[in-house]
Amino acid sequence: MLRNQIQQEIIKLLKSGEKEKAGVLRYLFSQIKDEEINAGRKELTDEQVIKLINNQVKKLKESLEAFQKGQREDLVKKTQFELDILNTYLPKQMPLQDLEKEVEKIIQQNPNLNNLGALIGICVKNMSGKADNSQIAQVVKEKFSHK
Repeated sequence: MLRNQIQQEIIKLLKSGEKEKAGVLRYLFSQIKDEEINAGRKELTDEQVIKLINNQVKKLKESLEAFQKGQREDLVKKTQFELDILNTYLPKQMPLQDLEKEVEKIIQQNPNLNNLGALIGICVKNMSGKADNSQIAQVVKEKFSHK
């Protein structure tokens, strides 16, 4: 399980003296534990852990943009470091070409659907974890406008 893999990685990093990496994973693990407590002490599934990591990555990307605009290179480096670590625990993202084909297929399967928001929702649900939600939404908007 991904949760256990993260926990083992923290121990390994602490033993090897890589405190910065361990700190990032410790924070992630604390988020996992919080979710488990909120869910009634049940261990999170890999899908739930991936969703949690994706939320964390989204927040870090937003922070990264703000730090870049504010020309805070120290915070840019730290945030990018955290992003790099968290991204190693996410599944490989779908290439843009495959994403476009998948979106086109979903649009063809739902020819009567004229609500862009609903179409984005269907695509996000079908490709959850395989591609970034904002990228999915962007491709859907492009394809929808050419429909």
